[in-house]
Amino acid sequence: MTHRWVESGYCIGFCTDRGVIIDLDNMKYRKALWIADTLLERYKLEGYLLIRSSHKNYHVVFNRYLSWKTITRILFSQYECIRYAVFQMKEGKLTLRVSSKNGKDKPKVILERGKTDKLCTEYLELYRVAEEHEKEERGD
Repeated sequence: MTHRWVESGYCIGFCTDRGVIIDLDNMKYRKALWIADTLLERYKLEGYLLIRSSHKNYHVVFNRYLSWKTITRILFSQYECIRYAVFQMKEGKLTLRVSSKNGKDKPKVILERGKTDKLCTEYLELYRVAEEHEKEERGD
């Protein structure tokens, strides 16, 4: 059974204003990986999680804590991130889905690179909570 919030369009999201997280839509795996590796090296972001949110859609959670000013500079430095950045900036925080939503499966972590002991750990904690919640809803 799917939770009524999910059926009506609600889902569980990870929100932060302390580090770079990115939603990369409509691209191949290799392109998402290239963007993640490029930003990791260019801005010394320590490490990241690469997450498949659905077919040809990826999320990236970088590990390092940063100021909001630095976060915005990084997001607007990469062409593929600008659309996501514009929509997120008006909220004053960044958000990625961690649960299933409207027929889309729960995002799946497919790669961990470098350190994952800061923002990545915060993301994984909520990811596990969402996973447990969905299991309870299914009756597993």
